[in-house]
Formats: sequence, structure tokens, C-alpha cells
Amino acid sequence: MEERTLLTALGNIVDSLGTLSLVATAPDDPLSLPEPPGPEQTAAYEAHVSAIKAQVDANYHNLLAMSVRDYQAGYADRAGLYLLEFLGKLKEEPDYDRNFSAAGQNTLATYVADLREL
Repeated sequence: MEERTLLTALGNIVDSLGTLSLVATAPDDPLSLPEPPGPEQTAAYEAHVSAIKAQVDANYHNLLAMSVRDYQAGYADRAGLYLLEFLGKLKEEPDYDRNFSAAGQNTLATYVADLREL
């Protein structure tokens, strides 16, 4: 697992979700459905998720695919929940401390905090 590749892709995904969550809903109508992102944003999100998939075990691919699905539909909060579940499982791996430096673990903790704010 390449730490830098994974952290860079996750950082871009967290930024994308934060941006989507800000523009997805109409504040004047709390029951409105979210606006899906455009094709460029969706393609970028999928590319970042693909970069992560290439770094992790296939057991995680379903969670990542569900995140993409909900991102495409405009549901940043749900897409973020799948990523939180993915990161939680990643942290439980026996090789977590070996795969991620202390700085990398701190970065992942920051991403988890950011995703929880969505």
C-alpha cells in the first residue's frame, strides 16, 4: 500500500464531498433533493476512488463503489459514511501501524473528523 497515493486520493475525495455538501441542497427548502454533481466532478471522484482501490484489498471495493454511487446522486453525507466505514476498517487492520507513518495516521484522523462534519 502506497501511503502517499492513498492519502492524496482521500484528501481529494474529502474536499469533493465537502464542496458537494455545501452546494447540494437548497437551504430554503429542507425537503429538496440534492443536486447531483456534474460529469467533471463525478469523473474526478471516480478517478480518486480508483486510485484508492488500486492500493487496498478487494474486500473494501464495495464500500468505495457505494460511496461513488451516492456521490453521483448528490448525497455527500451518505458517500462520506461509506468512506468513514472504509477508514474504520482500514484502521483495524493488523498492518495499519506498519502501512501508515505517524504523520499519515494523523492525516487519516483529520479526514475522519472532516467526514464526520458532513
